[in-house]
Amino acid sequence: TGTDSNNVALVGGDGVTDPHYVIAASTSPGFVGSQAVTFTHPAYAPNDPNSRWISISSTGTPGSNTTSYRLTFDLTGFDPLTAVITGDWGVDNDGAILINGVATGNTLTGGSTANFNVLHAFSITSGFVAGSNFIDFVVTDLGAPTALRVDNLTGTARQVTGAIPEPATWLMMLIGFGAVGAAIRRQKAPPLKKAR
Repeated sequence: TGTDSNNVALVGGDGVTDPHYVIAASTSPGFVGSQAVTFTHPAYAPNDPNSRWISISSTGTPGSNTTSYRLTFDLTGFDPLTAVITGDWGVDNDGAILINGVATGNTLTGGSTANFNVLHAFSITSGFVAGSNFIDFVVTDLGAPTALRVDNLTGTARQVTGAIPEPATWLMMLIGFGAVGAAIRRQKAPPLKKAR
């Protein structure tokens, strides 16, 4: 969060537009579809050269809401069954991570200050699909301000090296091979010549 296209922390104070995270949902009206912006608070884990805190506004208000910060990425050309994403995150106050709308089991709960004054490791190992994917960081705030931080985000997946036939194509190929094999077996052996 809070980085440019080279994953370097955005320069400037609060309110700098994050080019990667979109507000996908919020119980506070007027924010859905807008880009997240940088925001920090002295109680939060300090920003670093690779990430900054983001929020729905430059002041982290309004609070007392639930907001989904969405990051979209494309796995075209990669095997989604081999995809893994890891990183560190913090939220003010509670949070959950979803991949393509499905819970990943990564949560920060209890409204504890430990959810935002240190970052916590997370890992996503399933739920990926071919093509476009999205991760939602769902933040539930218990009182202004509200914010999210993601750092050390890393993704891996095995590249697809050749086209993988659809199941129906495999079935047609097997039927075709079977038919060719049967035709070869039905051919009569050439007659033997009599010895003289």
